Amino acid sequence: MSLSLLGKCIAAIVGILLIHAGFRVLEQTLPRHFGRVDERYRVRKFVAFSGYIAILLFVSILFEDRLGRLSFALGVAGAGVAVALQDVLASIAGAFSIGFSKLYTVGDRVQIGDTRGDVIDIGLLRTTLMEVGSWVGRDLYSGRIVRIPNNAVLKNSVFNYSQGFRFIWDQIKVVLSITSDAGAARAMLLRVAHEVIGEYLVEAQNSWNAVSDDYRSENPPIEPVVSLAVNAGSLEFTLNYVVDYAKRTTMQDRLFAKIVGEIASSKGQLAWASSGVTVVNQMPPPDPTAGRPATAPPGAFHAGESR
Repeated sequence: MSLSLLGKCIAAIVGILLIHAGFRVLEQTLPRHFGRVDERYRVRKFVAFSGYIAILLFVSILFEDRLGRLSFALGVAGAGVAVALQDVLASIAGAFSIGFSKLYTVGDRVQIGDTRGDVIDIGLLRTTLMEVGSWVGRDLYSGRIVRIPNNAVLKNSVFNYSQGFRFIWDQIKVVLSITSDAGAARAMLLRVAHEVIGEYLVEAQNSWNAVSDDYRSENPPIEPVVSLAVNAGSLEFTLNYVVDYAKRTTMQDRLFAKIVGEIASSKGQLAWASSGVTVVNQMPPPDPTAGRPATAPPGAFHAGESR
């Protein structure tokens, strides 16, 4: 209370540096006493948040005698700051929305707007994602770290692959020749799907039952489904199935590997549709002047003529 304004400013700077240094040491050492990665992350975020609270309390106590006189000035300045920093304030509001509404947590795979990836950090202003997809496979990491302002969750749709039902429906298309046995092809695709994806069916059904307890929804078909369409003189089969959201590319590889083997061993009962292009050579139309005697140009002489 006896310090001058200049002394309090100096004390505030020194105190903030000391508090920041102390909590920085705690942030680096305290999480080491926890084994699990998610626990270390939570402890680190808690220590960082506690440091901000400690600095705020220290400054408030230090300038307690002057806050009343500065309240009007702070109110006017706060209105201007709110207009100038509206995006920052919106990001802070987005951070509270993420936390209270549980849009996602660290470790979830989400899509915010057009960006998809795994959440690796949620800050006060930004959410950090490890990007998935882009120029690589649909569930493979691209290697880029993306930082998205938290206010994006207030403006865009947020897709969460991890909460509740962590399975998704995927499909592949198999195009066979029109002479292939459609019944045998359907049976083969269903058999292959059960062999490859059968491990997911019970777990996916239990997961959906848990989701249906919280939401009003119909029971979708968990079993693989095959549909047939005739397209451009070929049989186009579509196989729909459930799969773990992180294993779409792997599961497609396993399915196609078995399907290729089944078609190769079908002894001609099943055959891939041909994509060849037939080229027809057409003779040019006859020349109407062909066969006519050549006409001599004006002034030309024929044999036996005299000038």
